Amino acid sequence: MIRFYKHSEIDKEKWNRCVTSSSLSTFFVDFDFLTLANPQWDALIEDDYTSVMPLPWRQKHGFKYIYNPFYFFRLGIFSSKNVTAELVTAFVTAIPHNFVSVEVNLNEGCPEEGISDKCYEQVAHNLSLELPYNTLFQNYTGNNRRNVKLARRNPPALDTNVPAAAVVDLFRTSHWGTDRSVKIKDADYDCFLRMCDFAMKRGLVESWGARDEAGELLAGAIFLHDGNRVWFWTSGRDEKCAERRAMYFLLDEYFQRNAETPLTFTFNGSRSDNVSNFYAGFGAERFTYPALAFVNNRAAKPVVWLAKTLRGK
Repeated sequence: MIRFYKHSEIDKEKWNRCVTSSSLSTFFVDFDFLTLANPQWDALIEDDYTSVMPLPWRQKHGFKYIYNPFYFFRLGIFSSKNVTAELVTAFVTAIPHNFVSVEVNLNEGCPEEGISDKCYEQVAHNLSLELPYNTLFQNYTGNNRRNVKLARRNPPALDTNVPAAAVVDLFRTSHWGTDRSVKIKDADYDCFLRMCDFAMKRGLVESWGARDEAGELLAGAIFLHDGNRVWFWTSGRDEKCAERRAMYFLLDEYFQRNAETPLTFTFNGSRSDNVSNFYAGFGAERFTYPALAFVNNRAAKPVVWLAKTLRGK
């Protein structure tokens, strides 16, 4: 039986035990980490925490909606048993109708059969670091190999202890950070930095940067360790110094130093073909996962449509 639980009713220890036992266990669904990212979250729970699904939510104009917290790459259903299409459908159907709309990432272990009309496909890329560095490098595309070689002709200085705020500042001033269609708020950035601090205190975050001869930051990247996976969590670069190819240098250096380890490096998906090609150019393999996106309350459809219309202006 799948039941709805308010946040205050969830047993933290049982929750974390269920997530940890899942084949797709992730730090993103750790009870405390999810609470830090979004204190307003409830859940669907099967039986005595056999399977769980977090429901992070917000409220606007009196309407509750389920959404994906900022920089959360993996949510969905986590279970100590095999996650079947029937189980996914049962969970999605059980989402209470007082949440008028749902827009949230699932994970690659959640089959889409039965919910295909309620979701769309997200794209990401995985790179196994088990191979020797020379093999990894040869698996780069010709374009990425050229850019790495160009970067290393006049290599930046590597800084493996860059403040996370400095990386975020680079992102905020970049093309992506100033894109008005994305609409990232100051509160989102502040929350992300709190998340970084939380994970860093647990030894799960590395914050690297490439600096020029004057010590100025050319590029920065934050890597989140999540079991045997490392997420390319966020990054930024000084676009005025693009000729230094600092991000190519930074990622190549990370792969070189972590080659022949049992790690999977994951570039989260992008809707930009250029960014996806950049990821794939390091030899990373494309994979997909579903994201839910549907109106969960027929009576609220006109309101949801109006809100999205206004948000898009």
